[in-house]
Amino acid sequence: MIRRFIALASGAAVLALAAPAYADPVDDVVARYMEASHIPGAAIAVIEDGRVSKLEGYGLANLEWEGRVTADTPFQTASASKIFAAVVLMRLVEQGRLSLDDPVAQFFEGSPESWSRITVRHLAGHMSGLSDGFQRGTAMTVQEVAAEAMRQPLAYEPGTEARYGITDFIVMTAIMEQVSGLTYPELIRREIVAPLGLSHTGFTMLRETGPVRAAEIMPGRARVYGYRDGVQRDEEALYPVHAYAAGGLYSSARDIATLMAALESGRLLRPESFSLLTRPTRLNDGSDGPFGVGWTFGRYRGLDTVGHSGGPALADVLYIPSRRLIVVALTNQRRFYPLLAQSVADLRLPPVPEPTPIADTRPELTGALRTFLTDAAAGRVDPALFTERGQRGAVPFYRDFGQAMLITVGPIREIALLSERVENGDARRLYRIAFERRTIDFIVWADPEGRFGAIQPLSGDDG
Repeated sequence: MIRRFIALASGAAVLALAAPAYADPVDDVVARYMEASHIPGAAIAVIEDGRVSKLEGYGLANLEWEGRVTADTPFQTASASKIFAAVVLMRLVEQGRLSLDDPVAQFFEGSPESWSRITVRHLAGHMSGLSDGFQRGTAMTVQEVAAEAMRQPLAYEPGTEARYGITDFIVMTAIMEQVSGLTYPELIRREIVAPLGLSHTGFTMLRETGPVRAAEIMPGRARVYGYRDGVQRDEEALYPVHAYAAGGLYSSARDIATLMAALESGRLLRPESFSLLTRPTRLNDGSDGPFGVGWTFGRYRGLDTVGHSGGPALADVLYIPSRRLIVVALTNQRRFYPLLAQSVADLRLPPVPEPTPIADTRPELTGALRTFLTDAAAGRVDPALFTERGQRGAVPFYRDFGQAMLITVGPIREIALLSERVENGDARRLYRIAFERRTIDFIVWADPEGRFGAIQPLSGDDG
């Protein structure tokens, strides 16, 4: 899961589907997305000013026995598991078991000199420089993965940039287990589940032994599905136990809402600890990185946001501190895009002024963009339309989750060009595209011949 999974919807987001209206507009939004994206089941929690104002389950957790989703249904949270991992880390910091500024080298005998320049804070903020470019068997322990990471050269100098990856959190897990004397699942239970009385949060401990996959029983958990070629398929991922801090936790809408409300009120972490989760970490040059202690940052409709998504849209936790608004959106559809939490938040946020479009001096480029997005929604992606860069990034994206996004938002209604600049002959254009069900901003790069280098949906005000 990259930062909120590549990017999502724009600040002018609007839903306008023809569908039955419900008494609560949140129900209406969820129903429309579920229908458009073939989502079997979903759960929503909304916390406003510290109070849970909406807590609801929708649809089916399991298509084989038609189990209904409730507010207590455990969903696979995927990379949103990092929200919990960051809380565990800060609880250990408060207990004096480690410091965010501790050099990683002090926890690993025989570590290379380069690890003395990496701190725990670097790990939590995805700016350690540790490489993800090595094999990790699913049965490896956290210590074994850390030992293999020691043998790899750094991918970049610690603190100079932030790169979303998994090795950071595996090494961080090894440290947390070492200083606590507990396994990571035991830490989750001791530091979060027990203090808050959560009843539907934990791990299945799924493991693969030869031809057999074995897991612990988790009553009522939602199965994960992928809608492809007109058919729903069971698509449960195998999350290695060594990577549980990065992904693999199951939790319910009620439990996540309980956690977020406890954090905001100061009942689980001290205010100074919580502030480290909800503000960006600084890079070496003094600029803000895109991550805090495990949580991600952005701007949406002119407001700072923090949280995490995973799956890319199995779980999405969106927190807008200035509005004291938290939205938790859980689904069991892998072929979906993280649009639901923002769409629910739209119902609670005031409207924002619409920007003024600029004159389009290359209407043929805009026409090609419209044609490509229409074709991509239908599963037609022509690599010849792209530069080498675009073939590496945009083409695989629009053959999978990008197509899922376009199906969800529906046909294009209008395209407006908001800005343009030319760099080394390539045009960088910011578009606002009104689809049938949502408006999304896109950054589009094109070379002088009109080939696309990138067609990137944005996560809010990143343009």
